[in-house]
Amino acid sequence: MSRTEPGGRRHWGPNWLNPPLVIGLGLIALLAIGSYVVPALSQFDAEIANPREALQPPSSRHPFGTDRSGLDIFVRVFQAPRIDLTIVVMGVGLGAVIGVVLGVVTGFSRGIPGEISMRVADIVQAFPLLILAIALVSLSGNNLTNVVYVLAFVNVPVFLRLTRSRVLTVREQRFVQASIALGNSTPRLVFRHILPNSLGPTIVQFGVSMGYGILTLAGLAFLGVGVQVPTPEWGSMILTGASNMTTGQWWISLFPGLALSVAVFAFNLLSEGIEKAREVGSK
Repeated sequence: MSRTEPGGRRHWGPNWLNPPLVIGLGLIALLAIGSYVVPALSQFDAEIANPREALQPPSSRHPFGTDRSGLDIFVRVFQAPRIDLTIVVMGVGLGAVIGVVLGVVTGFSRGIPGEISMRVADIVQAFPLLILAIALVSLSGNNLTNVVYVLAFVNVPVFLRLTRSRVLTVREQRFVQASIALGNSTPRLVFRHILPNSLGPTIVQFGVSMGYGILTLAGLAFLGVGVQVPTPEWGSMILTGASNMTTGQWWISLFPGLALSVAVFAFNLLSEGIEKAREVGSK
């Protein structure tokens, strides 16, 4: 059960857990923990080549086989989330923070600054995400710091629009109008009433954006931009094995591709689970 707290906020009871949320969190935790446990237990290093064992098919020694450099794919697949999740969490997280701040400011104050922000967001979102990311990384320099900034930049408009639309709705609610009538200061009004009641959709969107962020990062690496070999990263690993697919070495690209799919699926489940939990909390 749930109850409504003062200020219009909802209190979630013990029944907010649901299968998509649990499975999504479980898969993400498995990837994150495995990225440290598997390399620590393995006899192979994810970045040290061993040409003598190049292109070995899956076996008990190499469960996922090896690539052209003799790198063990099993270790690399599990170590890749260290880079992928870190970059995407930092990039999407930074974009979410900036987008939420701008969304609250422009939604609460309205006026010309809000309109200018929305037009800039429209321009950014008019470009295909991957093409825009490639162009920005190429212009700013191909390093991991710039990849984080690029992911943040392309995500700011998403969180800006979502937060602003929610703020415009919340500020018209009766409890907000009552707070204004009582003489509450603007900071208190924003942090006590506006922001807490506007973050729900943003949290759901964060999970979706994480999934897109992982795909974008992998796409950049696949196209030769972003994370470079021999650093373990799913996109670059798929690129490494792409030319071997036609010659029968299918395992080089298959297992990184499956891991990438699981990660995106997990974050989509997480966002779905959060949305269901919010629905429970609103009853």
